[in-house]
Amino acid sequence: MTHGTHSSDEARYVSYFHQLDSWTEYWDVYHPETRGRYYFGDGNGEPGLLTRFLPRETVPAVFLSWKRFALYEDREERFAAEARAAAVSEAVLEVDQLVAGIFREHFGDAGRDAVRADYLRAMHRFATDTLPRATERDARIAPDDPRKATAGKHTLEGDIMWFAWAFHLEASSLLCGPDEGHARRALQMAGIASGCPANFAWRGHRRTRPDYRADAATAELLQARGLDWARDFSAAAAEVRALFRIREWGEP
Repeated sequence: MTHGTHSSDEARYVSYFHQLDSWTEYWDVYHPETRGRYYFGDGNGEPGLLTRFLPRETVPAVFLSWKRFALYEDREERFAAEARAAAVSEAVLEVDQLVAGIFREHFGDAGRDAVRADYLRAMHRFATDTLPRATERDARIAPDDPRKATAGKHTLEGDIMWFAWAFHLEASSLLCGPDEGHARRALQMAGIASGCPANFAWRGHRRTRPDYRADAATAELLQARGLDWARDFSAAAAEVRALFRIREWGEP
C-alpha cells in the first residue's frame, strides 16, 4: 500500500472502479438488465449511450471536434456546438449522472480537501496498477473472451481511454456549468491529469512530461499538482489536453 493507504480505503477504491466497470464494459456480467445502455449497446437493438460520443466502429463528430480542439486545429466553439446536439447531450448527461452516484457512494463530498486527497490516491493506485487483483471478475470471464487479458485488473490498458474519460468530463462541464456536480468533475479531471502521466510513466504506455518518472518523488509531485487542479476545472482540463498533445506530438 502507498501514500498511507489503509486496507479499508483500498477495498473502497477497488469497489469504486469495479462499480464503474460493472455498468460499462462488464454490463453483461453484472447488469444484464441494462442491455449495454451505459456501454456500446448489446448488438441487438440497444445502441448504447457511449456510441453517441465515443469512438469505436466510427468516430462521433463530437469526439473528433474535441480532439481537434485539443490539438489547436479547431476552436472550442465547434466542440461546444457538437456537445449541445440533443442526442449527444442526453447521452453525456445520463452517463455523468451514473458516475456521480457511484462517486458519491464511495468518496462523498468532492468539495472537501480530505476527499480530494483520498480520490487522488485512489487514482494513482488505479493508474499504476497497484490495486488488488479483480479475482472474482476474472473468474467470471471465459478464457476466449477478448476481455480476459484485463478482467483481473483495476486499471486502464488502452491509453486513449484516459482522454475519452477527460473528454466526457469536459463535455459534461460544458453542458452543466457550475452546478452541484462541478467540484466532483473538477476532482475527476484532476485525477486524470495526475493519473494519466502516472500510468504512462510507470507502465510505459505512451510519452508524457519528461520530468515524470516512476518514483516516489513523481508520485508526491502528481498528488500535489492534482490537489491544485482539483480546485480549478479549467486548469485541469487544459493540462489533460496538453498531455494529449504530448501523446500525439511528443510536446505540448
